[in-house]
Amino acid sequence: MHPLVILAFGIVASSFFAFRVAKLTLNISNHRLGLRGEQVVGLILDRISSDTIRVFHDLEVIEPGKKPWNIDHIVLTSAGVIAIETKSRRKPRDTAPDAQQGHKITFDGQQLIFPAPMQADRYGLDQAQRNANWLSDKLTALNGTPIQVTPVLVFPGWWIDAKGKGPVSVLNPKALQGFLAGRKPVLSDAQFRAINAQLEERCRIDLTR
Repeated sequence: MHPLVILAFGIVASSFFAFRVAKLTLNISNHRLGLRGEQVVGLILDRISSDTIRVFHDLEVIEPGKKPWNIDHIVLTSAGVIAIETKSRRKPRDTAPDAQQGHKITFDGQQLIFPAPMQADRYGLDQAQRNANWLSDKLTALNGTPIQVTPVLVFPGWWIDAKGKGPVSVLNPKALQGFLAGRKPVLSDAQFRAINAQLEERCRIDLTR
């Protein structure tokens, strides 16, 4: 084989493997970022948990014919059930002139508006809604009465500017305690105990994964 052909093959092969390594490194980094975000939210929730605020982590869902998935966190209070989806996202390197703007997410009720050069999208909103709908259906079936579940999307490390309201609430983790406070009770003591037992059976608590 001609030396130039061998050299060309080597360059192509090296480029391919360099790309694969870079992609794998990015995937590992993203996984660690996501895991850290879930841990931060979990620890904040654990600090505010009590006999009347029950916190559950990592409800795994396995259904025939579907890829397994999970609900990151669930909070049960007398004011109802809340399904929390956690999303971690890196801030842009080139921040806006106002440093605060560089880590602000504006939620207009329909989409998430990130600082430039990031594009606006619905990152996590639809997933949070699907999680809440699924959990509502399951709890309703188990209890024989409609159980509403409120979807919440949490972004650790970001300042949230909520300019509009939508079916999903978007929060910084530090706002969770205030979000849970002062809500009108909707569950009876019997319903609270029943749902608590059902969630305890389904959830596993492990923040060290």
